[in-house]
Amino acid sequence: MKTCLLHAKTFARISERLKSLEHKLDVIVMDEDGLFYHAGNRVVVHDPKPDIVFGNTDVWFGAHARDFMVTVLKTGKIDWFQSSAAGLDNAALISVGKISRLYTTNHRQAEAMAEWALWQGLDFLKCGPAYRAQQEERLWQRQVKREIMGSNWLIIGFGSIGEAVGRRVQVLGGHVTGVRRSPGPAEGADHILPPALIHEELGKADIVLLSLPLTEDTEGMADADFFAAMKQDALFMNMGRGGLVKEDELIAALDVGRPAFAALDVTVEEPLPQESALWHHPKIAITPHDSSMTPGTDHRADETFLDNLERYLNGKPMKHLVDPKVFETA
Repeated sequence: MKTCLLHAKTFARISERLKSLEHKLDVIVMDEDGLFYHAGNRVVVHDPKPDIVFGNTDVWFGAHARDFMVTVLKTGKIDWFQSSAAGLDNAALISVGKISRLYTTNHRQAEAMAEWALWQGLDFLKCGPAYRAQQEERLWQRQVKREIMGSNWLIIGFGSIGEAVGRRVQVLGGHVTGVRRSPGPAEGADHILPPALIHEELGKADIVLLSLPLTEDTEGMADADFFAAMKQDALFMNMGRGGLVKEDELIAALDVGRPAFAALDVTVEEPLPQESALWHHPKIAITPHDSSMTPGTDHRADETFLDNLERYLNGKPMKHLVDPKVFETA
């Protein structure tokens, strides 16, 4: 029998789906007070030793995320860790990856994140900031708006998130250019280009979106030269990692009018400090790294876990399995 560690909120959502596995699985939950206990009889467990761990937003954004992670890391070795995240650049998750025989990721948050990008894109094209300012001043003044139809989107980092954004943009009549290392066609893109051609494409795009991980190659890629290559009436969006952007250079670029506006779901320092100039800049919209946070995202992450759990228990190939060498070199 395998021991599986879940957050209590997660268990409440999927408990019915786990009943058929009671003979294979001993579920331990952590509640909102940081207490660990057996799901079946609520007997407290003082030193959990899970084989399987599902780390998700119930954990990361709960009051006892640290207790959960300390408990996992104290084991020194777990058999399988399922992450609700797609990325591997978080220090805590890297530490977990190093002690996990199997580590799987999740890419189902792309749907919610794509809607965030569409929301920000529409708000920009439809003069949302100007209308809000006018309403505050009780000013009745018409604005010349733009359409997604015929707009050009440059999506840098064309993985599952980029594809989800691209599909939506194409349905509304927009043109999508995706940037990624691997060549060949991709769903949601009219064209796929290599990273070497980014600067040539920036001047053609009405909307530029970063949706790629933070690496040595991508850190600070959105710098003064990057912004200077963009159109004056373009929107810049980042929902990859804050470190992709040189924030001081973004502010300087916005101040001289190129690009026209920026929407950021991620920042270099999180939470964003109260004294940050990003908070009050009139050409910046900020959300607190929550573009993926919807009940639908939680549900789809649960489905990924349950699918992989069935595969794990029955010796089938698992989805989104990470090569252990990734953690060895991290």
